[in-house]
Amino acid sequence: MRNDLKCKDCFDLLMDYLEDNLDSETQKKLDQHFAACPPCLNFLESYRDCSKMAQQLRDQQVEIPKELENRLKTFLREQM
Repeated sequence: MRNDLKCKDCFDLLMDYLEDNLDSETQKKLDQHFAACPPCLNFLESYRDCSKMAQQLRDQQVEIPKELENRLKTFLREQM
């Protein structure tokens, strides 16, 4: 089987990959790409870690310092 997936394809299929919503051939191609592409594998692992942290924090009441909140809001506005 030829692995003709590009990095962008992996990004586009990431949610389906993580939710096991892909056919077995596409799943295998993505697995092969991740095994051969350290940047995509790092992105996948970072995404998984962020998702896990977000799930853990969802049920907790976390209060962040007002200065950090303001800096974060400013950063997000500038990125949009």
